[in-house]
Amino acid sequence: AQRMPSGNETDAPSVTVVVSAYNEARSIAQCVDSILAQRQPPNRIFVVNDGSSDDTEQILTRYQTHPNIKVINLPRNVGVPAARNLGVSNSQTDIVAFLDADARAPVTWLQDLVQPFADPAVVATGGPDRAPRGDQTFARAVDYSLRSWIATGRIRIENPFAPFIPAGCNLAIRRSALDECGGFDERLDRRGEEKELIARLRRGGHRVVYCEQAMIWHHRRVSTAQFWRQNYLSGRARVDILRLAPDALTLPHLAPALLVLALSGAAACLILAGPEPLCAAVLAAYLLLLLADGLIAAVTTRSWRVAAWVPLTTAMIHWGYGIGSLIGAMRGVAGYPVGSGSVDKVTDAE
Repeated sequence: AQRMPSGNETDAPSVTVVVSAYNEARSIAQCVDSILAQRQPPNRIFVVNDGSSDDTEQILTRYQTHPNIKVINLPRNVGVPAARNLGVSNSQTDIVAFLDADARAPVTWLQDLVQPFADPAVVATGGPDRAPRGDQTFARAVDYSLRSWIATGRIRIENPFAPFIPAGCNLAIRRSALDECGGFDERLDRRGEEKELIARLRRGGHRVVYCEQAMIWHHRRVSTAQFWRQNYLSGRARVDILRLAPDALTLPHLAPALLVLALSGAAACLILAGPEPLCAAVLAAYLLLLLADGLIAAVTTRSWRVAAWVPLTTAMIHWGYGIGSLIGAMRGVAGYPVGSGSVDKVTDAE
């Protein structure tokens, strides 16, 4: 991935923005209004209400008469990949951009996100997402951990250890490339559909660009249960992605599962064999690493309240993702099909 400078384009490509929403009554209006407020507005907006059971459909009625907005209300929840594919199939523009329903975009977001498409070799772009100012303390700790070297290796951001993979919450792709590769794989109905799609695009020799300036405000999980589930499902989905796209594997994807195995082995050693210096040193080193992440968070966030949560949120990323990956691997060995399982479908925000 390559960083691209921001700038204004005289011949801007035509753009459709697709928003998939499932039970997002609290945030959907802010999301759509932020798209309408863009300095470089899209040609068309498709909001796919993916079988919501809350007031999402009622709130979206205020946009039914807008000339550039099409609201599609689905009778049942079909999952994020299918909802996004539906928006893509209705688009007739050069570029299709995606924004999550629990996110809002600064006024220059779309302009910055599509600027790299001036290079015909670029087929996809994406930018970072940050927790909105004023979010709860736990959500701000989650936001920090998702960007921490210790928690994630900063895999969500362009870095030398793994190729940049745009998140589906902040993504733009050429419509021609979507048609060529067949769109999002609807078997990945719980998480990760955009990661598998980007792997396919890269396999075809296409360029994917990181736009640091195309940042969005994206709400984080506000409880430990929600955040644990998010990481667990991400770990399980990663295995499904690798079953479809083995070339998408990088070391940071393996690290949480390896860490869980090492720490579990060290703990079992202490329980079964008594005080073993090496096993105790492994566990102590991990605890010190978590505390170090909290201290770094105190400096970077300037909030001890946020920093106090960071050792927990970082550990939840390691253990949730790692356990999810291990269970996903066992399910794969057992022959379960991709995307199958007993967990409920997740929202586009998760």
